[in-house]
Amino acid sequence: MNPIQDLRAGFNALAANLDHFDGESLRPQAGRSIIALAQLLTLALTSWPALTADVLGRLPEMYCAGPRSISMFCLGSSTPNETGRWIAIAVCVLVVSGIYPRWTSILHAWVAISMAVSLSLPDGGEAVAVFSCVLLIGVLVPNSKPFAWRRTESESRPVLRAIGYAASLALCLQVAGIYFESGLAKLAVADWANGSAVYYIVRDPMFGSVGLVGSVVAEITAHPLGTALFTWGTIVAECCIAVAFLLPHRFKRYGLVGVILLHTSIAIIMGLWSFALVMIGTAVVASYDLRPAADRNSVDLAGANVARERSTS
Repeated sequence: MNPIQDLRAGFNALAANLDHFDGESLRPQAGRSIIALAQLLTLALTSWPALTADVLGRLPEMYCAGPRSISMFCLGSSTPNETGRWIAIAVCVLVVSGIYPRWTSILHAWVAISMAVSLSLPDGGEAVAVFSCVLLIGVLVPNSKPFAWRRTESESRPVLRAIGYAASLALCLQVAGIYFESGLAKLAVADWANGSAVYYIVRDPMFGSVGLVGSVVAEITAHPLGTALFTWGTIVAECCIAVAFLLPHRFKRYGLVGVILLHTSIAIIMGLWSFALVMIGTAVVASYDLRPAADRNSVDLAGANVARERSTS
């Protein structure tokens, strides 16, 4: 095949997938609810002084200066204030409840952006939540349901479905990019390249593992083979996850399983539950599913019946 034919085949494949893209799937709601739950736990269970702790070289006014003034935490104030915190908590509750997903997605993106620019000690998940929630606005454009958790048989307009499908593809590419960068960048660090990084990570006095799990992991990583398996296994897992999200949709479920296993393990060992939930929620949305074969067959059958009726009339 020549390049023109390859390009045409690619567009035909995208068009076929678009015809079967479910704009009102429950998957995006499940993913955004997991992300919102992570944000809700951070905002509700962390004291305000801890969220806005002093950072050397940065004044409180800097977190509301310039474009940052649009932050939910800067409403009516030149410095982050706690009123915005309660508004953000209310928005997260609305997101989890599934009320009017098309419109609450905009508020959810506002919360994510506000947490990323106005909290002095974000945990890393906030940056991922920003692009996830912004792209979710596009993913949820086809979803006109007043309650996202209710499964309906309504059909969205093709142009809205196209926007949702494009946003889903963009999210897949972003997730793949994150894991490729994370996996390959580790190879440039000596401790990751020689297989010893996890040994030092689990013994870090501030971010290392603790409790019974910490003791078990410390015992395993006390042996060179255990440390190497944990270290290189993380790199391999991240690269495999990236590849899975670039493959056809039926393979993305394996990427989702990999994300769940990887980040649940990290959360158990290091306690990074908020970060884990954001990554898992993002992967749930990115691993979108097309309509089942049964639905496609019923659509094709209905089209054939219509064509037959027209030919006989």
